[in-house]
Amino acid sequence: MLNKYTALAAAGLFILSACSQEETTAPAPSSDSAEAPGPNTGPTAQAKAALDPKAQFSACAVCHTVKEGDRAMVGPNLFGIVGRIAASNEDFAYSKAMRESGIVWNEENLDAFIANPQQFMRGNRMAFVGERNTEKRAAIIEYLKSLE
Repeated sequence: MLNKYTALAAAGLFILSACSQEETTAPAPSSDSAEAPGPNTGPTAQAKAALDPKAQFSACAVCHTVKEGDRAMVGPNLFGIVGRIAASNEDFAYSKAMRESGIVWNEENLDAFIANPQQFMRGNRMAFVGERNTEKRAAIIEYLKSLE
């Protein structure tokens, strides 16, 4: 029988695992194909979701809120993050590295941070291994830019 601490630990691991899962996608069809498109050759629901900024942000939503005024969860609320100074949300206890960084969350910094948080800023506490896919990072940043 599991006690409540074991169940809480298991739930925590499940939540954190969502942040580090990588999706694999099939290669895009070649544009130099001589075949005419058939009835089933259009973008699938999965491919459409891969292009949707909000869908790409869904793994981040496990730890971050995005509505203005919402309280922080495991990570800080990201409403208005683009253009904001790092560690400026008073509702969250940031790491010393983040508080002392002095960086502004512009598109370039967000891209580097989402790609590899620990390499971008040693000592931050974000438990995410990073997103290597450039298009996914761009979609996430587009979603973050819409939060104004």
